[in-house]
Amino acid sequence: MKHCFLKTAITASLLTICGVTNAALIDLSSWQHDGDGIWATQGVNNDSVFQSKNGQPTVFFEAGNNARDTAISGEITVQTNGDDDFVGFVLGYQDDELMSNSADYWLIDWKQGNQGTASRGLALSHVTDGSVADYFWGHYNGVSEIARGLNLGDTGWVNFTTYSFDIIHTAALIQVEVNGNVELSVTAAQAGISEFNDGAYGFYNYSQSNVLYAGLEERVIDPQPPGIPEPTTLAIFGLGLFALASRKLKK
Repeated sequence: MKHCFLKTAITASLLTICGVTNAALIDLSSWQHDGDGIWATQGVNNDSVFQSKNGQPTVFFEAGNNARDTAISGEITVQTNGDDDFVGFVLGYQDDELMSNSADYWLIDWKQGNQGTASRGLALSHVTDGSVADYFWGHYNGVSEIARGLNLGDTGWVNFTTYSFDIIHTAALIQVEVNGNVELSVTAAQAGISEFNDGAYGFYNYSQSNVLYAGLEERVIDPQPPGIPEPTTLAIFGLGLFALASRKLKK
């Protein structure tokens, strides 16, 4: 019991220093959509949403929410054999920005199959002009592709298959994991900007129906205060504490 307590105490201390809060279910009941979609919340806690229409680009988000320094997680499933188009997410999004010619948000989209100028796979793009739907389709002009997935950059999603996702959005980093594997990890410097802008996170479909986003949770990531050790230092510090505790237990 003493051994377990010491390990738990060390882990809790490291989590406190890193400033990550516990996950909380996301209540989607007050969210809204932009664009050509039909979004319906589901679940006792309204922590899931189903998009049923095959149409033009659409996003589902919480208006006015500045959610930078947030990590979100959940599951995504395409529940049809009827199409092979785009599912995904937006970050740093503001109300009515979807197809604006003066937009500034980040698009994470995943297409099942190659089709014309659209390439299958997972990608991160910077949207600065979404006034033409074809920009989203081919990732050009106002939808500028920044990076493709490490393993899924040329691999489409599979029908009736549930994928877990974890997304981190801070001023310095956008990171996307699919099924526990890091697919995208792009710093602001790598994206050619000083920082990733604030705004809401949300869910995105383009020409794809019957998509379920489920079990949605969020965690707040506190920006690292000045003077706090870097993660590598924290890891070394934690290992040192663990070694010290183990030596005392052996004695």
